[in-house]
Amino acid sequence: MTQRVLLGAALACLWAALCRAEVQFVEASAEAGIAFRHQNGAKGQKYPMETMGSGTAFFDYDGDGWLDLYFVNSVGPSALYHNATVGQFADATDHAGVANSGYGLGCAAADYDSDGDLDLYITAYGPNILYRNEGTGQFADVTDQAGVAGPTLVNPAMSTGAAFADYDLDGDLDFFVANYAKFRPEIHEPCLRSGIAVYCGPEAFEPQRDVFYRNEGDATFADVTDQAGLLPDAAKELGAFFIDYDADGDLDLYAAGDRTPNLLYRNDGGRFAEIGALAGVAYNDAGKPLAGMGVDVGDYDGDGRFDFFVTNYQWETNSLYRNLGNGFFADVTFQSGLGVPSLQFLAWGTLFIDYDNDGNRDLFVANGHLDDNIHLFDAVTYEQQNQLFRNQEGRFADVSNQAGPGLLLQQVSRGAAMGDYDNDGDLDISVANNNQPAALLRNDGGNAQHYLSLRLIGNSVGAEVRVAAGDWVRWDVVRAGSSYMCQSALRPFFGLGDRTRVDEVEIRWPSGAVQRLQDVAANQILTVHEP
Repeated sequence: MTQRVLLGAALACLWAALCRAEVQFVEASAEAGIAFRHQNGAKGQKYPMETMGSGTAFFDYDGDGWLDLYFVNSVGPSALYHNATVGQFADATDHAGVANSGYGLGCAAADYDSDGDLDLYITAYGPNILYRNEGTGQFADVTDQAGVAGPTLVNPAMSTGAAFADYDLDGDLDFFVANYAKFRPEIHEPCLRSGIAVYCGPEAFEPQRDVFYRNEGDATFADVTDQAGLLPDAAKELGAFFIDYDADGDLDLYAAGDRTPNLLYRNDGGRFAEIGALAGVAYNDAGKPLAGMGVDVGDYDGDGRFDFFVTNYQWETNSLYRNLGNGFFADVTFQSGLGVPSLQFLAWGTLFIDYDNDGNRDLFVANGHLDDNIHLFDAVTYEQQNQLFRNQEGRFADVSNQAGPGLLLQQVSRGAAMGDYDNDGDLDISVANNNQPAALLRNDGGNAQHYLSLRLIGNSVGAEVRVAAGDWVRWDVVRAGSSYMCQSALRPFFGLGDRTRVDEVEIRWPSGAVQRLQDVAANQILTVHEP
């Protein structure tokens, strides 16, 4: 009996040690000084924008090497939290002058005026807002001067995702604004399901054309939507990103459509051609348009090509599109293990995140229903658990229940952004919840394996970074805008597993410059200046 007890105790200790070795996400917002709560202002009319927000951004607005955090609000002030260099945040909203977001929905951050600091763009129902970073810890609203407010109040749009890139390779950042639909509250009526008032689906609304802004180089933008080749009223877009998917040297544009085809705009020398259906990323493998919400891009299978991931509605699957390298993609959702686990969830924000530093891109998905009364007519809940999928050599396993208390929360999540806010060598997650407090998921244990992060100084948006150690090679890309109306840190991040050095870091800047660094040590945030 004594031997059996001792054996049982030993096994229990071993199991506890193994559990401690696993990465655990902990909800750390209160501990870190984050006290933001999103407010949607809903009063029962079921206005569609009430259930859509909101976004969040990790960005180092003061250039001190520590990631700050912004939350978009819809009714009430937005919030900017300054990271006080120890992973502790202080509310800097009033000092920075960025409390106003209108009826805010999303955000993106980039240095549009090339002055060395990150500016902030807010998408909204009604006029959008461009905040120029003055370099003093304060921002100025330059929306009118820059000409980027979007559709007028006569026929306001619900602008959702935004993404920056130098699409014409002239050295400054242009940007795309995804618009969802035209909406007039004075004529709106809720939809009914089993006699119960619910939020209407996308079919109930007339689409609002997306907008493409070209940077004129003088602190203003020109609306070049027609000249750039964007389709008129093609879809109801939400998440968007830029990526050179075909490796031809210019940045292409991908946007998720809600019950309309996802759009892939191939950049043909400064003018776009929409080829989503031809390339295989407009529909699922059954040829059906899904309720595209959030998007992200990453090389999940380590073949040097960037793959796409799109989140969708409940009883649909999310979609993983594998880049085949010949201009085409294949829907590998079920083959990769991501199909069945996503069926009962309504998914929004998403991240290709190497949360355990093993060198493989895992996936995080933010979930939450849009109807607060969904339990009355469907077998799902309003508040839902977010999901984490571990990449096991190209197949994904749902590890949500083993990844710590932060992944066990049941919330109404929308936007998600990633960044190493405490500079401890693993990626943390900011989650914006609808009409609820935000969540800051601190990664505890991801840094048990090695990493390399890069802080690129220069015109870095769109830069591709390759790290190589022997025959082991991984890629990342700097993207301003992605997920669901969010901004992740503009720092390429690589989990290295047990590798303590890499043989080479190669940076392909949007300018065309190629920079190579040899024999680089792991476990650092490496600052690199554009040549």
